[in-house]
Amino acid sequence: MISFALPRFCDQTLERSRKAHLYPGAPSWIAKLDTVIHEMYHIDPDETGIRRFVRADGSDSMRSHGPLFYEQVAEMVQAYLATNPDPSLYEFLQDDFAALNARHGGVLATTFRNFPSFPQRYMERLEMPAADCSVRVEPLKPVTQPILYTENDIHVRQFTGSRTSRRRGQAA
Repeated sequence: MISFALPRFCDQTLERSRKAHLYPGAPSWIAKLDTVIHEMYHIDPDETGIRRFVRADGSDSMRSHGPLFYEQVAEMVQAYLATNPDPSLYEFLQDDFAALNARHGGVLATTFRNFPSFPQRYMERLEMPAADCSVRVEPLKPVTQPILYTENDIHVRQFTGSRTSRRRGQAA
């Protein structure tokens, strides 16, 4: 699952990003294609979760970006574009939110019922033996979002402005 914040995703440009140096002379909308590839690259192809990065000593890193992550994403973006894909597959990336909204009368997106939230990783409570005064234990925050989502939690929303959206099928 990949999640994008609207309208922020639609309004990305290379000029306002730290990845501009990876795409010299590229059109500004490439920042959005980079974001799509970047988020897909987080998916671990061998597991059912987020890609793990390994430190030089062989241990797992808690970071979600390895030292070459951004460069590898840029290489994948450039390799994809070198295949000369059908422009209709990515033309929506060339417009900002206002242009998409004007052209289509809004932007539809699949969201979760409890929008603007989304599924997140949760820590689980660890049952500990008798308290050890030398160990500081922080209580977990109460879970406020569902920990299991079903198709009943998925809705289509129409985004019509910078801070405006409504569930499709609801009155304006």
